[in-house]
Amino acid sequence: MPVPYSPGGYGAPVHQALKYLSINVWHSGGWKKGGQASNTIKGLKCTNPSTPGNWLNFTGTYDIIHFNFGLHDLVAASENSEHVDITQYGLNLAEIYARLAPRAKHVIWTTTTPCPSIPGFSSKGRTEENVRLYNTEALQSLQAAASAVGKPLLVDDLYAAVNSYCGVNYTQCDLQQPHNVHFEPKGNDYMGIHVVANIIKALGKSRS
Repeated sequence: MPVPYSPGGYGAPVHQALKYLSINVWHSGGWKKGGQASNTIKGLKCTNPSTPGNWLNFTGTYDIIHFNFGLHDLVAASENSEHVDITQYGLNLAEIYARLAPRAKHVIWTTTTPCPSIPGFSSKGRTEENVRLYNTEALQSLQAAASAVGKPLLVDDLYAAVNSYCGVNYTQCDLQQPHNVHFEPKGNDYMGIHVVANIIKALGKSRS
């Protein structure tokens, strides 16, 4: 069955809210095709200046670049060719951050969202344990990358935000599709509110 239509996941409600606040926003994948979901290998390709139409092919500097990778990288190698080994995942993220940092005043990294903790369950090899391991690897690698360019690492912790609603080690939650790592429209709205709050904070604007 096709995944229910949710353009850009939480990107659509973020776009709507920021537009209402008169904040211009651009999505690397557009708003109607579900975004640019893939792994960090694609992220490296699309932030490479030699790639036609690359994501950094713009003039000037953004106030904020908000990004994340993870759910595609941590699929099992036996299940999907997008799998990226955890050590390489950290290295890839660090390189992507190094490319983004000069193009924005602030770069915000977003943690990978939880996987339901159902015994024996995995989504193409994704498990809650691996989500935690990949988030830890990412945080360590990105902290080092941010330090190297002289910027503080800004973290939008969607992993913690979802757990604060659903409960740690939840097996099901009305934010997320049953037995799935993807989210219901309610979940996209919930995450969108969290993302918008972090962007507004980074911009130094009022949340009113």
